[in-house]
Amino acid sequence: MCSKTNKLILRLQLITIKECQKNQLDLLHAIAIQTYNDTYQYLWVDKGAWYLNEFYKKESFEKELSAPDIFYFLVYDEDKTIGYFKLMNLALDPYMESDCIEIDKLYLLKDYGGKGIGKIIMEFIFGFSQKQKRSVLWLKAMEDCPARHFYEKFGFIQTDKSFLNYPTIKEDERSILTMVKEI
Repeated sequence: MCSKTNKLILRLQLITIKECQKNQLDLLHAIAIQTYNDTYQYLWVDKGAWYLNEFYKKESFEKELSAPDIFYFLVYDEDKTIGYFKLMNLALDPYMESDCIEIDKLYLLKDYGGKGIGKIIMEFIFGFSQKQKRSVLWLKAMEDCPARHFYEKFGFIQTDKSFLNYPTIKEDERSILTMVKEI
């Protein structure tokens, strides 16, 4: 009964999505590292230290916050930051660049998964894409992770498979899928 009560309370709380501002760099960087650690440490022999050092530098986030074709959004449960996502206007062959948006990152704190918040985020992304007049959403998802099944529920289909060649990734976790949804 306690878990049902917690789910009910969460559904009554206010989930909001706001575009991340440049003055929120520290908040964005902190939630990015925390949510990545919550989600993908199992992929790495070093628990993701190499990957975070390579791809989660604060300077990179700062540069991307100024880029005209990159959009970061923060997800809030009332006033608490619980996740973030990153969208990029980026082509995927064979589609035209003007048609495409990549969902480059989408992460929630581990306590917020499975509570319907992902659905709210996806509906937001679909609406954002339509406002941008973009008809193709695409992303990369690890082959053996729960996120893949989440995206499949929203109609994304696998169009390609490749293998990551990072030095500290576990050998059996290298498969990554390209997934596409036309809207």
